[in-house]
Amino acid sequence: MKFRLSFLAIPAVAFAAACGGGGSSPTSPSSPSTPSTPSTPSTPSTPATPVLTNSVSVGDNFFDPANIQVTPGTTVTWSWPNGVSIHNVTFGDGQQSGDKGPGSSYSRTFSTAGTFNYTCTLHGGMSGSVLVKT
Repeated sequence: MKFRLSFLAIPAVAFAAACGGGGSSPTSPSSPSTPSTPSTPSTPSTPATPVLTNSVSVGDNFFDPANIQVTPGTTVTWSWPNGVSIHNVTFGDGQQSGDKGPGSSYSRTFSTAGTFNYTCTLHGGMSGSVLVKT
């Protein structure tokens, strides 16, 4: 039994000594750290200012451009190109395109000024906006 306790005590003492305290002894200088740079630069997913256009392409998990600006009375058209999965354009006010696939399009006329946010309800994170401004 005595042998077993001393067998366990030795690693515990060694572990405690390795952890060390913050004593006042000087530490050896460490090598200077080199700042790291990301391997791929990150870019914002949406432009800082909306793009002036009335056409949006529906891609797989993105709208291109995602944020647009038009004047009141403009009709905006979303187009589903060949090869894209099924998506939809759904606005907070309830207007929606329904689920559409390649070769489809959806249009909406914006009569009043404001920001109209939309999403694809089938794919989280797929969103955009229409800024209607005079």
